[in-house]
Amino acid sequence: MEEQSDKLLSSFAFVVRRRRTELGLTQEELAHRAGVSMRYISLLETQKHQPTLDTINGLSTGLETTMTALVSEIEELLQET
Repeated sequence: MEEQSDKLLSSFAFVVRRRRTELGLTQEELAHRAGVSMRYISLLETQKHQPTLDTINGLSTGLETTMTALVSEIEELLQET
């Protein structure tokens, strides 16, 4: 179970970082858009913090996508690994 959780967190971090860089956003810009601190974005992208649903919702908005699309990208990545 812990291994699956680690893979999920890793996939989440990868997708957030990839989407952020595709949009040309800095961690600070994403943090502002998502309503969280830059430190929090850093912790998420380095797999040191698990996001809440509220955070995922804010990140989705900041990343110009929906929660459904974001989770879909994460699921696709999980299936590849």
